[in-house]
Amino acid sequence: MSNKVPEDELRRLASEYRHIQGEHRREGESGSWRRRQKAQLSEIETRFKRILDHWFRDETTGTQWREHFYHAVPEPGPLYAVARLYRGRSESGAVVDVFEAQSGEWEYIVDGAVAERRKGMKSTEASVHLGGQTFQEAFDAPGAALEALRTHVRQQPPGEPPWEWAPELFADGLIDIHFSLTERGQRFIQS
Repeated sequence: MSNKVPEDELRRLASEYRHIQGEHRREGESGSWRRRQKAQLSEIETRFKRILDHWFRDETTGTQWREHFYHAVPEPGPLYAVARLYRGRSESGAVVDVFEAQSGEWEYIVDGAVAERRKGMKSTEASVHLGGQTFQEAFDAPGAALEALRTHVRQQPPGEPPWEWAPELFADGLIDIHFSLTERGQRFIQS
């Protein structure tokens, strides 16, 4: 299962749904295999709906994804391109964002321009040195979202995640699509 963006998981579920649905149509009218397929289709639909509810607040986008899921129409454009791995600010106010490129390398983007590509960085780094500048890690999700995340992580026993903040926390690279902490999210909690 992909943890990169919600769209990857929706795409995977739609493909799996249509595949099982095709097999289901080819089966006879009764039988245990057909009943299992029907149960699988129901489970996939439930997971699909849960992702839509948690990640897509825009009803138009939700409708487009449902059309893609049930009727194989083209999927909507991306809402989440790639999860952020790191964001930092220098003393001069420059901002560095780090994302994983398709090649597996990490792209270091300073003030909107790719400055460098590297194999990666240690997950524990709270600062990045680039082009003679030091960038200290910064978190841009709203304060209420950050506090809700801290509360959720410290909650014993664990309760339902604060899904209302999922898009903001994901965009800031703090959680994955399953609401698990990313390395960046772990650094935030430890800060």
